[in-house]
Amino acid sequence: MNNRTPTPAGLTRLALALTLLLVLLATVFRGGNRAVALMGLEWLALALLLACALPWLGRASLPAGWGTGRWAALRLALASAPLVVAVVQLVPWPGAGALSPTPLATAYALLAGLPVVACFMVALSGNAAQVQTLLRLWLWVAVAQAALGLLQLGGFDALYFGMNGAEPVIGSYASKNTYANLLAMAAPLAVLGLWGASGRQRRGSGSHGERRSPWWSVLALLTLLAAALASTSRTGIATALLVTLLALALLAPARESATGGRGAWLRRLGLPALALGLLAVALFMGGLDWVERFDADRLAEDDAVRALTREATWQGALAYWPVGSGLGSYAWVFPRFQAPEVGPYLLDLAHNDYLQILMETGALGLVAMALTLALMGRRALQLFSAGRGTWSSADRLAVACGLGLLATLLHAWVDYPFRIPANAMLAAFLLGVFLRQPVTPVADPQKVKSRTYV
Repeated sequence: MNNRTPTPAGLTRLALALTLLLVLLATVFRGGNRAVALMGLEWLALALLLACALPWLGRASLPAGWGTGRWAALRLALASAPLVVAVVQLVPWPGAGALSPTPLATAYALLAGLPVVACFMVALSGNAAQVQTLLRLWLWVAVAQAALGLLQLGGFDALYFGMNGAEPVIGSYASKNTYANLLAMAAPLAVLGLWGASGRQRRGSGSHGERRSPWWSVLALLTLLAAALASTSRTGIATALLVTLLALALLAPARESATGGRGAWLRRLGLPALALGLLAVALFMGGLDWVERFDADRLAEDDAVRALTREATWQGALAYWPVGSGLGSYAWVFPRFQAPEVGPYLLDLAHNDYLQILMETGALGLVAMALTLALMGRRALQLFSAGRGTWSSADRLAVACGLGLLATLLHAWVDYPFRIPANAMLAAFLLGVFLRQPVTPVADPQKVKSRTYV
């Protein structure tokens, strides 16, 4: 078959293969946060974007997941936001020249955004089966990172790949915080696997798509939580536990008829016991070193420098308003705003992605963030106005992805997960799945009970 021939309402085989490769390689080399590794991801993403765009030529509309009308246009505008910002800041303006004081850094940041945009577009363009396959792959990539982190507890220096054991548990990352953020994003996907996307408890045999044992999902969740705790990242631990508990509460079967008496027992008694058991085992496996990091005095002391950095970044955002200092320019322009109390250290990240985006992109970045919140708010309203009892498989998948995305949205207030390519790619994919347009089949209205996705 020709590689450009699309599967029904989904990605071409070539696009799917490129996406699988992109996901597999995303976390291998410091989460893509190294120049050579990032260049490889950028080339793969460029090929993937072309493979996705070529089948669209000559069509009157985007794939069904994008929706129609103004909502499809808004999703497309969000996908093109990095390009719009970079073009505005790089194109010479009459009498002013390029708005970015660091054009090379801005161009580099635009290229670094290619894998992120590609993941967002794939999540909206693939069919339901392809999206579920890619989510499973993201989950097991995160579980592999968690397993590597737990092996590092054995003190094997070779498993740090040149980082010399600077952090207790980091997988193949360079920072325990961004490493723990990856695990937190994946935790709700593991919870979803306990019952499957349909909401039915999985058994050893049954219909297609429900044959895998739920214990694999339990093992995956235990591994993710244990590694997150062992990382000692305070924000990573807090967000991982938060989204896991929310997922256990929201994704459990909503009605007894969904799983029978066994499901009713799990919902009434087994679910709280499962949550406590998971936490207890994860605590045992991960150790208790992380507890000391939540001491109030230590929290205040560790946040002092970051608070000064946030204040200085805000001053920089005001100074460069409304055009911004230039996408990717933070490390070059921030020193003039850096507080003397911080000392001679070079701070190349704000430890608050929202303030850094605001400083670098100005009003355009603020519009993009507002558009993201508006689209997410509309989708969340659709889900929760319908009620858990009416959620389709696609709705449950969207809830799991939304919770995984919540972990990063919270983490970004005190750190820089969006600056790590692999984390930003997974966040973009989760956002795309969360925003996929719900549609109602019309072939047999008598059998339609809930929304699904094309």
